[in-house]
Amino acid sequence: MKQTSKKTISSMARLGSSLAVLAIAAALSAPTMGWAQTAGSTLRGTAPAGVTVVATDVNSGAVRQAKASADGTYVIAGLPSGSYHVTAGDAESADVSVAVASVAVYDFGNGKGDEAGTTTVTITGRRPSVEMRSSQVNQLVSLHDIQALPQTTRNFMEFADTVPGVQFSVNDHKTSLRGGAQLSSAVNVYIDGVSQKDFVQGGSGFAGSAGVTGSGDPGNPFPQLAIGEYKVVTSNYSAEYGDAASAIIIAQTKSGGNKFHGEIFGTYTNENLRAKMPSEKASASKKGRAPSQEYGLAFSGPIIKDRMHFFVTWEHKDLSNQGDVYPGPGVSLSAAQALLPADVSSQYGPVTNPFTEDLYFGKLDFEPTPNDRIEASFNYRLEDMYTGGSGQNAKSTQAPYTNDVKRSDIRWQHSTDLWVNELRLSYQDTNASTSTTTGSPQFAYTYYPNPSNLSNPAAGAVGLINVGGPGSGVGKVSSQKGFTIADNLTFANFEAYGNHTIKMGVSYGTIDLFTQDGSSDKSNATYYYAVTADGVAATPYLVQYPNIVPGYTDTSVSTTDKQFSAYIQDDWQVNDRLELNIGLRWDHEEVPAYLNYVTPEDVVDGINSLFPGTSLTYKQVLALQISDEPGSPGINLDNYISTGSNRKAPNNFSTRLGFSYDLTGDGRRILFGGYARSYNRNVFSTLALETTKVALNNNPQIYFPSAINQDAFGPCFTAADVNPANHCYAWDPAYLTPEGLATLQTDASSHEVDLLNNNIKTPYSDQFSLGIRNTLGEWNTQATLSYIKSYDTIIGRLGNRYSDGSYFQNGSQWGAQGVPGVGGLILWDNGGEDENLQLGLAAQKPYTKESGWSMTVSYTYSDAKQNNVAGINPYSVGYNQYLFDYPNVSDYPLLDSTAVSKHRLVMTYTRDLPWDMSMAAKLSLSTPTSAMQIYGCQTAGVSVCNSYGGSVQTIVSERPKDTLGYKDIDLQISKNFKLPSGVDGYVRVDVLNVFNWVNYDPNSVYFPSYGAAPVYTKDGPITGSPFTVKLSTGAKF
Repeated sequence: MKQTSKKTISSMARLGSSLAVLAIAAALSAPTMGWAQTAGSTLRGTAPAGVTVVATDVNSGAVRQAKASADGTYVIAGLPSGSYHVTAGDAESADVSVAVASVAVYDFGNGKGDEAGTTTVTITGRRPSVEMRSSQVNQLVSLHDIQALPQTTRNFMEFADTVPGVQFSVNDHKTSLRGGAQLSSAVNVYIDGVSQKDFVQGGSGFAGSAGVTGSGDPGNPFPQLAIGEYKVVTSNYSAEYGDAASAIIIAQTKSGGNKFHGEIFGTYTNENLRAKMPSEKASASKKGRAPSQEYGLAFSGPIIKDRMHFFVTWEHKDLSNQGDVYPGPGVSLSAAQALLPADVSSQYGPVTNPFTEDLYFGKLDFEPTPNDRIEASFNYRLEDMYTGGSGQNAKSTQAPYTNDVKRSDIRWQHSTDLWVNELRLSYQDTNASTSTTTGSPQFAYTYYPNPSNLSNPAAGAVGLINVGGPGSGVGKVSSQKGFTIADNLTFANFEAYGNHTIKMGVSYGTIDLFTQDGSSDKSNATYYYAVTADGVAATPYLVQYPNIVPGYTDTSVSTTDKQFSAYIQDDWQVNDRLELNIGLRWDHEEVPAYLNYVTPEDVVDGINSLFPGTSLTYKQVLALQISDEPGSPGINLDNYISTGSNRKAPNNFSTRLGFSYDLTGDGRRILFGGYARSYNRNVFSTLALETTKVALNNNPQIYFPSAINQDAFGPCFTAADVNPANHCYAWDPAYLTPEGLATLQTDASSHEVDLLNNNIKTPYSDQFSLGIRNTLGEWNTQATLSYIKSYDTIIGRLGNRYSDGSYFQNGSQWGAQGVPGVGGLILWDNGGEDENLQLGLAAQKPYTKESGWSMTVSYTYSDAKQNNVAGINPYSVGYNQYLFDYPNVSDYPLLDSTAVSKHRLVMTYTRDLPWDMSMAAKLSLSTPTSAMQIYGCQTAGVSVCNSYGGSVQTIVSERPKDTLGYKDIDLQISKNFKLPSGVDGYVRVDVLNVFNWVNYDPNSVYFPSYGAAPVYTKDGPITGSPFTVKLSTGAKF
């Protein structure tokens, strides 16, 4: 800990001295002022020299101003998005709409012959749909879109689906967001300039969004009533944004104004308002009772007119989510039911999974002086649900899951004649955990369709169903709690070969991170039963249960994470047409649980002990270079043994370069492009594996005599094979109890040893983009060609080796030696990669009251590849981290990505109708995503069929051909009406999946045979919704 403190002080000293130099240099050059805010916007343009330009927020009455310089340019920075009444002396005033985190331009004329408004790109009184002059690949989502478009969830990020290169998915009622072909954890979301990143599990933009298994969460991360609008940037964002390697969302919350406003809403649906799901049709079962309702309210107004305002909101969810329990891939429901006992098979079919959530948000703003603004806000997210009740996990396996997120934020903006500063203090406290009050065993049934090949348990084995308790994986916990302080400084509109707006900032966070891999309660054991055509075996062949390794007392890991960052961004307007955006960002993170970790003595002793049957140590054997494994030059285990002082935290520097060029001179045709490097982060649950895995042995591998052979330790076919040294015990019914399991003496070699490389890097992406934007009448269009390559995702590979150092023997690696006396070895290194060449085409006609309609069109072509190739969909939200089929991660080829469709089209339309009615529609079409399969040797009797000496013949990534892909049309129609006392009421009907198209789950795909195209599980889960009607009503004043 002392060492960490020294590092912290050193880092802070370097950071402080560097920024002091930058601040002094900028201050000497800057003659005018602006307002700094990382989520803020900018209004700029021309006005007569020396005239004061005043922008007044129409809602709150807040006033911002700047003086036009000698060349007639003005810049007002740090504005909240909204509508402003702008004046410039005696010039004609204008009403200008300013979008979130964007630059709006309005020209009054500079007194040198230029006419007012001739170079404006902001159409007054109308919300823009894209930031035209930006080098960022961006699109805006307006409040009108949020309120009008049909919606499956009340997750405000659902509307990011209308942006090229962004996918919002609903699978098994769990939501996730993805940018391009990258991991969902590479996304970040900023609310009022504050990062919402999950440091422990990853998720998709918000802490708590990973859910129980990392596959998403049914809840909303933030109350939708509180969102004013947001901006989606898919690549080449400026240096002020970090902790992301794909898309970012920059959202601004609503604020109170000088008038009191209120809103209430309620939404309802149930089983009678939807069509049957495939699983319900296959099981011929009735739809279960499933009422789901959402309701909430918001209230805002003045405390002191023009000076102090408030906004508060609350939203509640009470859902009956419908899950599907179905057999594993390739086994029909009827076939599985015929194989299993009635009390087990009856647990197939639809399941109701209750979910409740409460969301709270409040904000107070105060302007004590014309030069100061103070904002304070809080938001709470409180969720309760159950795990299980989907896939192969029956409802009886459910366990309580709690997901609580609490955040608060206070910021102070202060201006002088030369600069504006924003100081912000943020606090967060999140906790996501599964637990059981009473443990109970789980029973897992695995089908072996080929009895003649029982000597190879992996050959064709299919999980049928898990029943009973929650299983040995229950008890996972993750939390993050702490403070972040940030300071941002802006110097606006100083001249040096053009006009510059320079932003710079620093931040420091101290966050307590906690992760627990599982419970140590032996009551939650899982017993595995083999199923063949003859039925279910009378006794289990394997039991898996939580088991704390002797010498360890705790299965959790906690640490105090130190996070440092600094950036400088120069938005340089070279002339009336060309703008350059030049930025540099520095990020530095110190995680003591990783940096100060000391490899346990018994592990080091095992590594330095003799490899069984040889005269070499285990470390020496692993260092051998094997000629028949060209991708395996040997392993230097010294690179993985930590002394507590031989690991260093990296300094990550991110370059952000961009340009925009006005081809026509009137802001209506803009060529733009750029390059950016952007670092994500290593999630703490991965960095903590060295501690959690060595302490909690979730797989002691206790076998019982069965026709199913276990080749890892030795034969265990019959009673004659019973031998504790081979982990083979005679079955005793007492083992169904925790007391009975406690009598089993698990050999130390059955444990798991996870070692992280001492030079773990931070995952990052390099982003290149080139595009053109056009304004054609009321339409904005954009065409962008981008290439994004991501590097250094952490991957675990098997470290076990045979006595000659080889990875395979007779085609198998499962008999290889782990660390003597300790257990199987898993080595963690950087090495995961993906790439995506993407063409995005977009067109938006923004809504105006005068026209009464809006429309968006978004088409994305993606040519994406990845080297993480294990499993059907290794790039699902909870992505696969383990690659065991080849010796090294570098041996895996880049194959077609499972993360993104080749072609994707999303269209939306809204229209005002007569009689105070309105409607909206959304069309979504995409081709099927690829699925992956690893094939073993296909020639009978052949166990070695690749250059590494292994049994993997080929790895394929193919798209299912039994469907055209995802297709969906959603509609909504509303009727507004007047109520007494100036209250406006409405009723609304949303019809989801109007034609009841069945969209099969891409995570439930299987390959029926070698060389065959993958097919979907037709009686399993779907993505999105079946035909569903949602009824809503509400009122506003």
